[in-house]
Amino acid sequence: MFNVSVFTLILLSFALGTCEYVVIGILPNIAADLNVPITQAGLLISVFAIVYSVGAPVITAFLSRFPRHKTMLTLLFLFIIGNIACMTAVSYNMMVASRVFLAAVSSALISISMTFAPDVALRKYTSSVISLIFAGFNIASVVGVPFSMFITQFTSWRVAFAFITLVSILLFVLVLKQLPKKSMPQASNLLGQLVLLTDRRIIMAALAMIFSGSASYCFYTYLTPILVEKLALPESMLSLAFIIFGVAAIISNLTSPLLNRVGGMRNLWIVFVVQTVASVMLTFTMTYFIAGSVTIFVLGLLMYLLNTPTQMYYLQISKKYYPGTMALAGSLTSSSYNVGIALGAFAGSYSVDIFGLGSVGITGGLFALLATLISYRLAVKIKYDYRHVLERARRLR
Repeated sequence: MFNVSVFTLILLSFALGTCEYVVIGILPNIAADLNVPITQAGLLISVFAIVYSVGAPVITAFLSRFPRHKTMLTLLFLFIIGNIACMTAVSYNMMVASRVFLAAVSSALISISMTFAPDVALRKYTSSVISLIFAGFNIASVVGVPFSMFITQFTSWRVAFAFITLVSILLFVLVLKQLPKKSMPQASNLLGQLVLLTDRRIIMAALAMIFSGSASYCFYTYLTPILVEKLALPESMLSLAFIIFGVAAIISNLTSPLLNRVGGMRNLWIVFVVQTVASVMLTFTMTYFIAGSVTIFVLGLLMYLLNTPTQMYYLQISKKYYPGTMALAGSLTSSSYNVGIALGAFAGSYSVDIFGLGSVGITGGLFALLATLISYRLAVKIKYDYRHVLERARRLR
């Protein structure tokens, strides 16, 4: 299963994830260097997420008409240019433009990379490879922020983007040499691609992912104040706490293929039930160190279990009912989850402003409940369709 081609896809997702998350750790330094308030610099994060979530399906649908390998190399070249632009930005406006450009390029890169998974591993390992690609993103979220903070202490925030640029140049060589050069099947035009987004099953799966992501980021956005103000964790221990939470998130991602093999989308609603309960419990346990810590760790374990089942379901629907939309199907997981991140962060902020920090658990629980209801309804439909196919097969015998 694990070969140089798979390593290339994992390293690519790590570079893309680091590019997205790196700003979080160096935000004060960027604000000071570009002479803007830190609240204004914080828009760099929001702008990236919004452009990423909107751009992923549209840009990917458009690019899927072109040869896949050449498109990947072109996007990687543009990714290198975008990081160089961030590294050399002399004004806030230039930084915003560079981040918008990078978000658009990154969204297409990760989407197209997903379509290589069936080509670089045996069929029985496809879901595991997809999980490892997502794991690259998760590792970046754990490593990227403290890494950028560490190197900024000794050099400049611009060195973080120089590091990403160097990794991207290595990736360009690896993609050129290691990934298969055969193209995807001829894709539909843009409107023919976007018809995938009108399928009820796709819409339900995407909504479940959006609401689950919202539930996670309701509390994750405020994890630092929860740890410091509610659990009374010393600030010197914050980095360790985030690393432990990151380990839980990585375990969640690596366990995701197992969930796909034991029912996939048909059983995903059970995960959301547990997420609902754990989210609500957070409100009542966050003032108790042991109970609150366990609850937060459990939420980390649940955070990315949905990735592989949902991504595989998108690809299955695309391949069976909408030939030529595989690249677009590959973009939907990252796009949907980024919508969830934006929605969860906004809802969490609104909840904290009105009801206080303790309310983020209940607010997240409401989102998780919506994910449960939608995914349960989808599971019922999947089981019904499966029985219908079996009955039809019996009648044809």
